[in-house]
Amino acid sequence: MCTMEVGSAHMPGGCGKQQAQKEASQAPETPKPTEVFLLQAFMMSGNLVCELRCRGTTTVEAAKLRIARLCDVAAHDQRLVHHGEVLEDPRTLESCTVLDTSLPGVDGLIVVQLVVNGASNVARSVRELGRSENPDIAIAGVLGDLVDSVLRAEHQLSERVRPRGETQLSAAIGRGKRAELVNWMVQAFTALRFDDAILHSIVLTLDRYYTTCSASSDTSNVQSVLLGAVCTEMKLAGADEFPPGHWQRVLCHICHGQVELSSILKSEYEVLARLNFQVGAPTPLAFARELGCGAPPDAEIGRGAVELASFLLELALFDPTLQYCRPHVLLAGGALSAALRVMEVETPSLRQGCREAREAIFQDLMFYDPENLRVAEQEALCCEGELLVLWLTCSEGHGNLEWALFYPTVEGKFRGRDQLRSVASNEVIASAVRACGEARGQC
Repeated sequence: MCTMEVGSAHMPGGCGKQQAQKEASQAPETPKPTEVFLLQAFMMSGNLVCELRCRGTTTVEAAKLRIARLCDVAAHDQRLVHHGEVLEDPRTLESCTVLDTSLPGVDGLIVVQLVVNGASNVARSVRELGRSENPDIAIAGVLGDLVDSVLRAEHQLSERVRPRGETQLSAAIGRGKRAELVNWMVQAFTALRFDDAILHSIVLTLDRYYTTCSASSDTSNVQSVLLGAVCTEMKLAGADEFPPGHWQRVLCHICHGQVELSSILKSEYEVLARLNFQVGAPTPLAFARELGCGAPPDAEIGRGAVELASFLLELALFDPTLQYCRPHVLLAGGALSAALRVMEVETPSLRQGCREAREAIFQDLMFYDPENLRVAEQEALCCEGELLVLWLTCSEGHGNLEWALFYPTVEGKFRGRDQLRSVASNEVIASAVRACGEARGQC
């Protein structure tokens, strides 16, 4: 009897094939090669922070640790945003949306936005006041830890009272009549040297009031309602600005003595009652001034951006749709971003400073509402684009806008101020519109 060595090449065909298949099935599978991705992290300003080559199995937490070594931002202070979603630490990169790339040795491209946690830039700027040698200024530094909670409370109040019924507002007072009223206030309050904040607050109060009115409401009492709103705002401004006796004389001057003070006070009460006595809510201008405090400490850029943003927000007062279609803090962020865009187009040497200021502003937007404003950049850029287009349209005299004929009033008011005096070219505004469109396309 001949013997055969098991597994030898001389085993009969049938048995050998079965044995080979059995051994093949038991053999370990060849591991699939891990994909390699190029991870690009951008700041909210669009600046590239770093590029990493990572395996698909790399977790977000591990990627943050590598980013921390490159850009000096601790991993626990980072948030990576991908396609509008905040990536959780346990998630792997291979679960993200991968873009095609022709780079050698790379299977795909992943683009994320790096958002820095911690205190807002506004809070940090308040804390810095504590280092002042002037004790009256330094004492304000102790409020730094409260700033971010105040920002959230302001946004909540603003959203609670922000008019939502633009159609109802237009039906109650009419867009044309409303624009005439705003135009009159711009002229009158400029002559009275009111702070711009008073104008914005009174417009908000009037719009809230008329939003609650029906389309058939009597608008013959507009003067009384306006005087009542002015009365309230002067009282809220405080006795230092409007001491007793002074605010009464201002009211008399505005109405040329044709309306008794008792009638004005009665109208004031009716307006307050209609609004459930909720007044003093922050306006887009108030948010813009706050956000401007958190920009890098470049006096020229900071003052110029807030001033130019104030001009754009005053233009927006004439357009109730633009004024109320988004949270006011986003409109403020968009106005500041638009101002910075125009400044960097007008003066290229300010480009880096303007981009750093825009990055700080966009980061601070999230502190007003961490849950709903996590990805606020795109909405702020939309506001920026709409404001710039409105400015360009009015400046060129194009379009069929009810309020376009009032543009010279606003332009004339701000023309004497330093920042707007240098921005006179429609070509500059048009270039800013194009640059904004490119920035939106990169988000």
